[in-house]
Amino acid sequence: MEKSIYFLQKPATISVEAFRHSLLNMLVPRLQLLGASQLTINVADINPNIQEQAPSRLIGPWQALSAAVSFWHECLDQRAPLESSLRDVSDSLSGYLVTESVPQAFDPVWEGGQRRPGVTQFGANGKPHDISDEMFYHNWQVLHSTSSFDLHPLRWSYVRNAVARALTEDAPTYRAIVCEHFRELADFTDDQRYFGTEEALLAMLKELPGFCDVNNMVSLAMSEYYFR
Repeated sequence: MEKSIYFLQKPATISVEAFRHSLLNMLVPRLQLLGASQLTINVADINPNIQEQAPSRLIGPWQALSAAVSFWHECLDQRAPLESSLRDVSDSLSGYLVTESVPQAFDPVWEGGQRRPGVTQFGANGKPHDISDEMFYHNWQVLHSTSSFDLHPLRWSYVRNAVARALTEDAPTYRAIVCEHFRELADFTDDQRYFGTEEALLAMLKELPGFCDVNNMVSLAMSEYYFR
């Protein structure tokens, strides 16, 4: 089994609500018929609230990322029909083959179309050019992943995806795709709840240049839906 993640931009002619409806009620059944399983649909439908309450959580070209669709499939070679279905509902598509790690696990008891409580912080970034692959993975997956528990003490789950390669032409050169979920919106928007100690925040700022190219990173808030 292989895991893929696709970034979608909604057509300009439809609302966020109509886009979300097409993803959950039209796209998901089509992907399942084509063999996709363990689908996670992340929709950028709450960012107007985030702009008012915590604008610093929105980083990079977040307006261009309307949704992210991830799923498992038996064979990467047979992805063409899946990508065709994704293109039918989006104006642009960027796809990635990833390896998944779950440093902080959770039980998706809301499967089948129910919105997951709270909010997902969805982020992607490239590797700094002056950092070797070995140091990139060490800095991200060993140092930062460990310290992130102190950085975000109220975080509910942490899913880490290392990009093996891009699947679509002209996809941004991301190497890391991360989903961090918080049980309540305030856990995400309130700095006092979002961040842990000052020491943890300073440690993050020190670690960031070792695994994150800040010039091409993106981070935003999303609603999350899961289909087994």
